[in-house]
Amino acid sequence: MAQEFLNDISPTYCVLPWINMATYTNGTPLLCCVAQPPADHEQINLNYESINEIWNSDHWKRARKTMIAGKKTPACSHCYKEEDAGIRSHRMNENNLWCRKLGDGSHKKGKTRIKKLIKKTKADGSVKEKLITLDLRLGNTCNLQCTMCRSVDSSKWQGAEDKIINSTTGIVADDWRWKKDDASKSDFDWVADEDFWEKDLTELLPNMRHIIFAGGEPLYLKIHTQFLEKIVKLGYAKNIELRYHTNATILPDKILKLWKEFKWVELMLSIDGIGDQNNWLRYPADWDVIKANLKKIDKAGEHLYAKVLCTVNAINVLYLVEFGEWLLAQKFKRIGIKDHNGLFHPGILHYPTYLCCKILPQKVKDLATKKIDKLQKKYPDNIQISNIKNAINFMNLEDTSHLLPDFKQYIKAIDSMRKTDFGKTFPELQKLL
Repeated sequence: MAQEFLNDISPTYCVLPWINMATYTNGTPLLCCVAQPPADHEQINLNYESINEIWNSDHWKRARKTMIAGKKTPACSHCYKEEDAGIRSHRMNENNLWCRKLGDGSHKKGKTRIKKLIKKTKADGSVKEKLITLDLRLGNTCNLQCTMCRSVDSSKWQGAEDKIINSTTGIVADDWRWKKDDASKSDFDWVADEDFWEKDLTELLPNMRHIIFAGGEPLYLKIHTQFLEKIVKLGYAKNIELRYHTNATILPDKILKLWKEFKWVELMLSIDGIGDQNNWLRYPADWDVIKANLKKIDKAGEHLYAKVLCTVNAINVLYLVEFGEWLLAQKFKRIGIKDHNGLFHPGILHYPTYLCCKILPQKVKDLATKKIDKLQKKYPDNIQISNIKNAINFMNLEDTSHLLPDFKQYIKAIDSMRKTDFGKTFPELQKLL
């Protein structure tokens, strides 16, 4: 299938500032889910401003102008870094996706529509068109305490930060103090604000094409279910595609039934390994529950499709091949088939830096590289392996092994707090550290 990344419009261009708004768990608006937040002095937040007010704020206008000029937008540094490493970035994926969607399947028509959006952009960067896609991280309410998350990401970490801070030093302790302070200053109440759901979102529904729900854990929230019911009642569901970022531990039958009313539902399943390894990374997940939910998803019907999103980090990078082999062996019909050839999408963890795969000793990197090369030889026609290999290439770009002691003390603190056993769960990695 042809790809269209819109680089001829501008090498830094991304369509999302013209059609999309994302949020952080505390109500901070973002250009997209991987973008850097607005500068502190800009003070824009859904706790005290509406979506319409934010849509043509200085942050959005500046991003549009900068991209049209072909310059790099600081908020988008994540994508630029990945592209420099040869990785297909979120910017590239979204440009290709929306070029096709806006053209009703035709990249050519979609590109024409995007050029019209750019042409209609005023000199100050403002636009009249309303957004058509939303990426909502609905607060920090969650049922898991994932290793890479903090209390701003998951309510399960609230009250546990001091246990990490008091048992670590240096950048680990500093990182947790900073995130604890960030969480204490954050207001997650915007998710419960009736005006947000009844006014802001409802007004956008006639033009809405796509809504992404994340968290926290979105399927954990009653207000999310109520909003789906409202969309169905108002008759807009048939025009709207839904995407979820979910940890695959919750799958209520009521929501499965509601999803049948929507144009399309895509699940991004955050799973980082097999069995106890995923349970350790996404504590305290239950692998048996996840496997049962995967079977339910695979039998749900044509309206539902799922992908596995694996967060590649220093802990699981050595086990990516085993995870991939397990997925292939399941022979799923609705999970990972359309885009990932039965495998997973590798989402690279950049922060915290002491969990990034670049911190690993060279012998671990060499073994991880050898494993993926062997997998590629075993399945030469599976192009998704090349995308996974790009994550390995990213790991090999830089040596930050000076952070390995920080990694080790964090792992020790986690095990002590949870009464888990890293060495028993990841024996091959433990022997090489």
